[in-house]
Amino acid sequence: MKSNSLFLRRLINSWSYQFGIFRSIADWTIMVYLIVPGTVIFGMIYRSWWLETPEWMAGLPLFLLFFLFYIFSWMGNFRPFVLEADKVFLVKNKTLFMGMRKWGFVYSLFFQAMGTAAMIAVFLPFLKNRYLLEWSQIAVFLLFFISLKWSIMIVSYFLKRIEGKLKRYVITFVLFVLLSWFSQLVYSLWSIGAEFPVIIASALLLSGALIRASRLLKKISALEFEVMLEQEEKTKYIKWIFMMAPDLEKPVVSKRTKPLLFRNSRRIFNKRTPITGLAELFLKIFIRNPSYIFSYFQIISVSAAGILLIPPLWIKVIVSVVFLFLMYSWLSLTWDKAIMSHPFTKKYSEKDFYFTARNRTVLALFLIAILLLGLFLSASTLILARFSFPDA
Repeated sequence: MKSNSLFLRRLINSWSYQFGIFRSIADWTIMVYLIVPGTVIFGMIYRSWWLETPEWMAGLPLFLLFFLFYIFSWMGNFRPFVLEADKVFLVKNKTLFMGMRKWGFVYSLFFQAMGTAAMIAVFLPFLKNRYLLEWSQIAVFLLFFISLKWSIMIVSYFLKRIEGKLKRYVITFVLFVLLSWFSQLVYSLWSIGAEFPVIIASALLLSGALIRASRLLKKISALEFEVMLEQEEKTKYIKWIFMMAPDLEKPVVSKRTKPLLFRNSRRIFNKRTPITGLAELFLKIFIRNPSYIFSYFQIISVSAAGILLIPPLWIKVIVSVVFLFLMYSWLSLTWDKAIMSHPFTKKYSEKDFYFTARNRTVLALFLIAILLLGLFLSASTLILARFSFPDA
């Protein structure tokens, strides 16, 4: 067997696995009522962007779009396509193993480059019609962010190998800030038409990334880590499904001996009644569970982005109504999952105070979500108005 054949077999198996995940949530009803209409609506909206720049984009400075691409550059990892059994079998056939691993890294670079190109294609109507960029400027824009993304992928590979979480987070934050300053310098040169220095900077990033990757591919000392990295990449979509679907949600296992909040179980409510007792129990479970908090703010942020970015008013209204329905339903399901899962609290499910506590707690968190959505939309509108100066 050749290394490219082995890689191709694993790539096809990976695609089949991801397609199976997609089919598990997107049955024919989802396809007919959500995915197909959503694709058609996006096509119509994208066509309208070429004909006329939407109002929400008219005041957006080019620098913010540049920064959005910088954030996107931090998303993406290498796929080594290394499996658990490779530690026994393929390592004995080093040539086959190293060749398969090399193809995995090359595929990762190509896949992430295509992702960057696709994102630029989405914003191409604005780059051409709103900011009046030349094709040469867009090509340099693409070159810089592909080289930046590849460099960050190399950096992220080594960051993930740092065992201490605090150390890893601090180093990641420092690198994020330093690279953002470097990107701002590149933007200042690119925006005034100094394309040659940007090309030189991109070439240096590409060279550094490729040299470091070639050295990395000659070693197999991180085999355990790469098995873990491949498993994470393979199952990341399943984790997203768990976070978005309460009935499939997988509890997050924490290594902390005490919870970060309410570690001494102090009372939230001074008045002790069956209603406040159940409400306090749920609030502590809700706040201490990262998956609940993440899903809560994820629903708010995605809804806010949809309301801000989709131009037609009727679609904004639909997104708002969907947000209200989805948030209330999710909170109700989360209450049932958290409270009804324990036999001690489940025995009170037929009591009047149980329903009173459920309704009050869900309503309170629901109103807080609406308030947070309003604050986010107001702040975003003010920021866009503040930076709506021409140049950009």
